[in-house]
Amino acid sequence: MEVMEEEQNEPSMSEDELVHVCMEEASRGIGGTIDGDEDISLPLDYYYGRLPGLSGSKARDPSASRFVSMDVMDGIESTVAEIMPTFTTDMIAFYEPESEEDEDQAKMETELVNYLLMEEYDGYTLMQASLKDAFLHRNCTVKAYWDERAYVEYETHEDVPEMALQSVLAPNKPRQTVDVVEQIVSEMGDPSQMAQIEQIAQVRPDVAQQVMQTPEGQQGAQEAMLAAQNKYTIKIKRTTISGKPKLEAVPPEQVIVSGDHDSPMLQNARFVAHEKVETQSSLIEQGFDPDIVNELSDYSNNLEDLSRSRTSEEQDYSSSHRSTRLIQVYECYPLVDYDGDGIAERRKVVIADNRLLSNEEWADVPLIGGVAMVVPHRYKGVSLFDRLKDIQDSKTPVVRSIVDGTQLSSNPRIGVVTGEVNLDDLLTSRTGGVVRMDSIGSVIPMPNPEVPQSSYGMLEYMDGIRSDRGGSDINTANQAMRVAGDTAHGIERTMSAMEMTNAVIARSMGETLVRGIFIQIHNLLRNHYQGELSAKVGGRWLKSSPSDWKTRANVSVQIGSSYAERARQANTLNAITLVQKELMDRGSVMTDEAKIFASITDAAKLQGLKNPEKYFVDIESPAGKQKKEQQSQQKQQDKQKDEQMRMIMFQSQQKIAEAELMKGQADMQAQQVELQTKQQKQQSDNQIAMLEMQLDQAQSEADQYREGSKLRFDYEKLASDQAIKIAELELEANRDMSAQVEENRL
Repeated sequence: MEVMEEEQNEPSMSEDELVHVCMEEASRGIGGTIDGDEDISLPLDYYYGRLPGLSGSKARDPSASRFVSMDVMDGIESTVAEIMPTFTTDMIAFYEPESEEDEDQAKMETELVNYLLMEEYDGYTLMQASLKDAFLHRNCTVKAYWDERAYVEYETHEDVPEMALQSVLAPNKPRQTVDVVEQIVSEMGDPSQMAQIEQIAQVRPDVAQQVMQTPEGQQGAQEAMLAAQNKYTIKIKRTTISGKPKLEAVPPEQVIVSGDHDSPMLQNARFVAHEKVETQSSLIEQGFDPDIVNELSDYSNNLEDLSRSRTSEEQDYSSSHRSTRLIQVYECYPLVDYDGDGIAERRKVVIADNRLLSNEEWADVPLIGGVAMVVPHRYKGVSLFDRLKDIQDSKTPVVRSIVDGTQLSSNPRIGVVTGEVNLDDLLTSRTGGVVRMDSIGSVIPMPNPEVPQSSYGMLEYMDGIRSDRGGSDINTANQAMRVAGDTAHGIERTMSAMEMTNAVIARSMGETLVRGIFIQIHNLLRNHYQGELSAKVGGRWLKSSPSDWKTRANVSVQIGSSYAERARQANTLNAITLVQKELMDRGSVMTDEAKIFASITDAAKLQGLKNPEKYFVDIESPAGKQKKEQQSQQKQQDKQKDEQMRMIMFQSQQKIAEAELMKGQADMQAQQVELQTKQQKQQSDNQIAMLEMQLDQAQSEADQYREGSKLRFDYEKLASDQAIKIAELELEANRDMSAQVEENRL
């Protein structure tokens, strides 16, 4: 059975066969420069106004008008001006999460990729170039790939000691190789000093050990070692392999797609190729064999190169140095059964001058197609050039006739009689000038056909058709600015057919080009980016390792609204913000600060403010969480203070109640005291009256007693005087007796 399977497998394809298959597909495919497709040069001629003059003799008349109506350029530029604001928001696409747990990770990846696209990869210019390609050439293409190249730096180091060569030659970056280009001995070493140190160490190792333990000894040994080594002057080449994601708008003439492909999407195309022009140095940087590259033929300019020049003048772009000469390269992505297993696989095949430069398995097509106006079951869409070309063709001769008629009115044709007019006077046109004539009637004015007024109406009619077909008008931006401050109903009423057409164009570009770009960038970062990716988005730093990301293919594109539509959405969000504020004031659970922040920032972004986050604090950011924690702590402190105040008020109220109770008791006691006082006063008054009566009676008795007492006092006084007299006599007698006793002793 295994033998039968091996017999059924086709043999592997040779390199020559692979080159033949790819080049045959390229020759039969859509696009490219092999067939000299004029789909590229003709739209550019109309865009730049390079149209032929009028036919016949008037084409050779230098005074005839050469005006060319620029409807293609005006229609494209005004439409781009209206659509591009839809690509200026911070989030033009979102990665859809796969589960509830994946929401935060998907949001972070979305913010990082949106930031990288618009800031690091110049997404605004990329989208503008792609839009104009689609408007001119029916399709646009963006190439998103991992650009890995070898970068070379040269360094010269002088007088490097031999022992330091290894550190100088060491790589200082990842994936770097160092080669010595030139090396010379700049100074010979003197080994005698080192020999003396080694001799001392052999004879007196104890002394050598003691010396080496001192700083002076170590320094001397190091100097002797350096003096003993040779010193070199070297020139080195550092070759660093570095890679990064790269996005570029590819000119439509450089993209070749298999002829039977029926979709703007290129991922499922049987054959896709990028026909590009590289320098010899660039090919070698990408790792191709230098010997093969040196043998490749030079590239010569073609019609498309000249068409992209505004003047369309032939120029020589060849280089005078071989390393920068131009080489035409076909970078092909075919589905082909190269290994002979019967199943076609995607490969990357690089061909130049019908020689195979590389052949390797490949996961996907790095070319991403986009279309502004989709045509069902067709690779190419409809361009604005297709819709405006006949308008420009119709207006150009009408305007030329008006200009020529105006010039004829100012300088009409004149008939003259030969020999009777001074032709110098006649041909010199000046205000009030004199023309000398030999006879009256020698100069006859020739009647000029007047430009009919219907020509001006025709121009207005053509302008109206251009606005309808082009999806925009030159004054569209001014109209949008006038309604930007209107009410939602006014803006809704102002929405016209061209604005809706532009919204469809932007949506088509988003669903085809933008979706593919986001998927491809995510794959490039996930498969190739090493390390941690960090960026400051919306006032906060985001950090993530793309190598840990999961595969994402579900992308939600958020573009397609015109300026007026975005203004209407912004007004709606402003009204929602007012409702949210009212709900918050009522304490409703229908909204919170996070939802209010989202509505405010979304409204600001719709109105063109790029980073509204710097005017508000996102409560989900670290600063917002810190602020919320501070507010929570402050509320807790305020709550504690309120509790303390309530306690103090309660205690104060209790004390006031106690004081009022005590006051009531005091009043009662005062009333009792007053009553008792009155009773006591009455008793006192009664007692006083009684006492007064008793006093009067006592006074009477006292008067009587006083009379008796006086007699008794006189008696008692007399008795007392007599007793005193007797005592004095006795004292004197005793004194005389004592004096006699003393005299007797002597």
